[in-house]
Amino acid sequence: MKNPLVKMSRRERLYVMAGGAVLLFGLVVYPVSKKATAFREEQFELLQDEVDLLEELYTFELDAWTIEEEHEKMVAALRKADDLFFPPIENRILTQTAMTKLLNELGPDLSLETTAGRSSIGDAANQMNLQIKGEGRYPEILKFIYRLETYRPLMLIDNISLAERRTRRRRREASAENTSEPQLTLNMSIKILCQAGGEK
Repeated sequence: MKNPLVKMSRRERLYVMAGGAVLLFGLVVYPVSKKATAFREEQFELLQDEVDLLEELYTFELDAWTIEEEHEKMVAALRKADDLFFPPIENRILTQTAMTKLLNELGPDLSLETTAGRSSIGDAANQMNLQIKGEGRYPEILKFIYRLETYRPLMLIDNISLAERRTRRRRREASAENTSEPQLTLNMSIKILCQAGGEK
């Protein structure tokens, strides 16, 4: 049997070869090329994800280094400022007793009563809250507040309230003599900051 291409003219043979080439490209070359392109895009995306991850890790490393450096600076600053803090709290009851004695020395004319203040959630182990109540004249209370604010180590005043103490006798005295200083009731919350240390 003779080859059918022999009977075809040159132009027809060109058409058949061109059609075969198009068919070969459409059925084989194009799908393979498409798969290769998709594979390259997938690999590029994976590579880009790895690059992003490395950049993120590098950022974390820089942040960690910065935080560590700041921590070291803060520790060094705290070492220099040790005189601003009371000794570490070894026993809260003993520390509160010592603070009560100290506060009575700072305000001897105010008949102070000191109790443990309400601790907020997350209070540091080196912090003690105290509630103070007392009575006295305004100059005595002012002197007491000044002594608290200028005392070293630091005692921080959280809040304070003053109210005039009125009794029947006091009302008669006030109406008779308006020049005398009224008795005031003092309520105050303070924070005692101590050096870092474990509580036993």
